[in-house]
Amino acid sequence: MSLQNIGRYEILSELGRGAMGLVYKAKDPTIGRIVALKTMRLDVHGLEAEDMLRRFRNEAQAVGVLNHLNIVTIYDAAEQDKIFYIAMEYIEGTTLHQLLAQKRVLSTEEIIRFARQICAGLDYAHSNGIVHRDVKPANIMITTAGTVKIMDFGIAKTGGSVTSTGQVLGTPNYMSPEQVKGKTLDGRSDLFSLGVVLYEMLTGEKPFVGQNVTTIIYKIVNELPTPPRDLDVTIHPGLSAIVTKALAKSPDDRYQTGAELVRDLESYKSYGSKLGTTTPISSAATAQGDKTTVLPLKIVGGSSTVRVPAPVAVPDPDPTPVPVKAPVPMRQPAASTGATKPTAKKTTLIIAGIAIALVLGVAMAAYGYYRGQQARELQAQQDAQKKATKKTTVVGTQTKSPDPITVQKAAVSPIVKSDPVKTKAKSTKEVVAAHQGELKFVSQPDGAKVAVDGWSEPKWVTPFTASNLAPGPHTVVFSKSGYSPEIRAVEVAAGKSDSLSVKLGAVVPPTLRVNSTPQNAAIWVDGRDTGKTTPADISVEKGVHKVLVRKPGYKEATATSAALAEGDVYVFTPNLTFQQSFWRRLSGGESVPQGKGVLHVQTRPDGATMTVNGAVAPKKTEVHWILDPGTYDVLLQKDGYKPVHRTVVVELGKVASVDEVLDKQ
Repeated sequence: MSLQNIGRYEILSELGRGAMGLVYKAKDPTIGRIVALKTMRLDVHGLEAEDMLRRFRNEAQAVGVLNHLNIVTIYDAAEQDKIFYIAMEYIEGTTLHQLLAQKRVLSTEEIIRFARQICAGLDYAHSNGIVHRDVKPANIMITTAGTVKIMDFGIAKTGGSVTSTGQVLGTPNYMSPEQVKGKTLDGRSDLFSLGVVLYEMLTGEKPFVGQNVTTIIYKIVNELPTPPRDLDVTIHPGLSAIVTKALAKSPDDRYQTGAELVRDLESYKSYGSKLGTTTPISSAATAQGDKTTVLPLKIVGGSSTVRVPAPVAVPDPDPTPVPVKAPVPMRQPAASTGATKPTAKKTTLIIAGIAIALVLGVAMAAYGYYRGQQARELQAQQDAQKKATKKTTVVGTQTKSPDPITVQKAAVSPIVKSDPVKTKAKSTKEVVAAHQGELKFVSQPDGAKVAVDGWSEPKWVTPFTASNLAPGPHTVVFSKSGYSPEIRAVEVAAGKSDSLSVKLGAVVPPTLRVNSTPQNAAIWVDGRDTGKTTPADISVEKGVHKVLVRKPGYKEATATSAALAEGDVYVFTPNLTFQQSFWRRLSGGESVPQGKGVLHVQTRPDGATMTVNGAVAPKKTEVHWILDPGTYDVLLQKDGYKPVHRTVVVELGKVASVDEVLDKQ
């Protein structure tokens, strides 16, 4: 049974489904304002309800204090009948995610225009102490007027944490290195995520991709992305450099504010000149021989530029030009009549060869001594370790002495957090050094594969205990087929044992997110009518799917998805083309007359009377009315149903659509 009201709001239609609940198009009857109503049922989320409710309330509180053109406005938040809801600004438009799905890459002008507004909104939020933490295309709405609105502050961070201890929230592809490590975040983390979005808008690709979350996180922390210009040579080098700087691993090396990023984007053509170019030496300078002036050298690294000044050429004290001498003829070698003495050149070569041999001999002797010293130190470490660990290691019911190789690893293994291979967790059969830590991994259900800082081994399947972990922060990913991955940040203490437990959530099946302009078009998937109309989310099986959108009076629109896996969302939002009637096509008439626009109005049920700017249309809905371009006030009325008011902009040569489901009185 569909809801009619939530709180004082009248439900008009469903806009979409999110991770925490439904989003409705609703009306505030008090002032007649249309809102987007984001809801969450508190009785269907089980043990996670408390945490999800905390995130929901956090969004209301975080955005409620913000008042900016480029941030979605929150009007109201309350709870009724075990449903928590947020009433927010209703936006007609499309998400950046949907736009990229249609166009793949955007023009430079579009990128700069969108980035300017996103940065303005983020800078405003950061100045109020709020970090979004989930900046991605799906959370950026673009209105029909081209205004950008940042949405979904559900995991935004203000003064304190809003998640369970150690939990890392966000979308992995767009997380900053410090975010996946569970470190303290500031606005520069959002700017890194925006850098990922810019990279995607510029190239059509994500900078950090992988077959699983573990690989993605490892790349974010350890690997530099391919420069955009290496993917597409038509990308301006200045734009490529700006995006690369935005994706710097260290927050200090990337842009500190959105305003700085926008400043460089708006002057990207001159920014390219900062990258350093090689200036050819003039022929006049070449003729001076040793007196040639050394050109300035620019070394660009991170956010700083080091300039090495050119040495000043010393002028010749006698400015009189030196006459050019005639070339001297080459002397021919004299004929030898017998044994000859070594020439000076041969003598020099012999001496140089002897010197090189002596140097190599000394180097080899030093290297041999160094290796011998290393072996002696290693043996001393092993002897000390054997004396300190007289106890034996128990495995099952058998008892054996520590493996010398294991002892050697424990004794000499450096604790370097930046290299996951050197700091990987070791089996519990190995000796646990006092300066390292131990961590037990548990999941519900069992059998989850565990990766620590992007490193994993075949035996790392829950439940198990990893010893010899380097002390300090680590990022852990739990993954299991049929379940969504869980990411945790954990602090390991030297000489201590701790445990990390997670509950895996069931994987969301692949989803087809279908919308259209106009809406209420029938959705067919793989040749079958789903019984749903746009907008709608449709769960499908893994694989490739064909989507068809069909609406009377319009041309059909079709699309074929890529191979979808669990959790994937395929977005299809076609603009349906108004189709001429048979008699109009036969007579050669145009669907949109020159200098005019068309207003197409449809209602469910049909037969509603339409009044446009006070003039009653000659026919009832469904109606196609040819009008001059402009803004029109539309009133729809039908006996037994509530009247509907809409303001519609009719553009030159285009079809404006109104598609309404009438509510009974």
